[in-house]
Parts: sequence; C-alpha cells; structure tokens
Amino acid sequence: MVAKITTPKSIEAALNYNEKKVQKGNAICLHAVNYLNEAKNMNFYQKLNGFERLNSLNERATTKTLHVSLNFDPSEKLTENKLSQIASDYMERIGFGNQPYLVYKHEDAGHPHIHIVSTTIKENGSRINTHNIGRNQSEKARKEIEQLYGLVKAERQQQL
Repeated sequence: MVAKITTPKSIEAALNYNEKKVQKGNAICLHAVNYLNEAKNMNFYQKLNGFERLNSLNERATTKTLHVSLNFDPSEKLTENKLSQIASDYMERIGFGNQPYLVYKHEDAGHPHIHIVSTTIKENGSRINTHNIGRNQSEKARKEIEQLYGLVKAERQQQL
C-alpha cells in the first residue's frame, strides 16, 4: 500500500475533486465517518458543511484540509467493506479517528485506490499538527496496515 498525503488550501477543492469523479461515474463515496448521515444520504453541501463547521472554529489556521490517497497493488481485489475498514484503521492510526472524514473509492486507474478527505480542525477548535505526518504517523500506520491485512508492501510496489 502506498499512502500519499496532501494538504490542499481549500476543503471545498478536495471535496469537489472527489465529487466530480462520482458525478462522472469514476468514483463512489463509500463512507462518511463522524457525520450524522450516511454518505449516500448527503449532497455536496451537506458534506462540505460538516467540515466547514469545524473549520470556522479556528480562523488562524492556514492548513485545515487533509487529502489522503491509499493506493493498492493491482493484484489486490479489495471489497468496499475492506476498503472502508482500511481507511478507518489508517485514520485512527494517524490521529484522525475522531474527525469527520469521507472515503471515496476511485475506479479510474489501473490499480485500486481510495481517497480520504478530512479537516485538521478538532471539535475544540485546536488544529491537528500535520507537519511531517507522512514520515512520522503515516509511514508507521502504512506498515502496520500492510501487515494486518496482508497487503502488498509499498517497497515491493515501487520496484515493479
């Protein structure tokens, strides 16, 4: 599994990117975590409002968005349920388990992958530090999840 983390300037841009893929039939929103409704029962603005409500609690923070893609080996046939479990385990391990986040399964590449969109602003208005999150939390989480789910290791994927 290969994890790629970006911190876009706008939650709306990250959400728009994924929702446009859904509209084109190239993705589905698998899961809404820490939302009041299921993903399938929410429109774009309801999803966005879940993030913006928290983002408004911290006006000083410049980085409020987390956009992760988890990429799997083409040989791996993962069910939607398994992808949701992996996303939840990953988010928990990088410190975002209590945050609202949306999980999208993209079907527009030669390999299975999911995108996860979240906010870095917590319920109390403080910000989750994302400095070096890739090197620190994500790398450890990736290795643990590869082991736990028997996934193709990232080191092997990069050699292919």
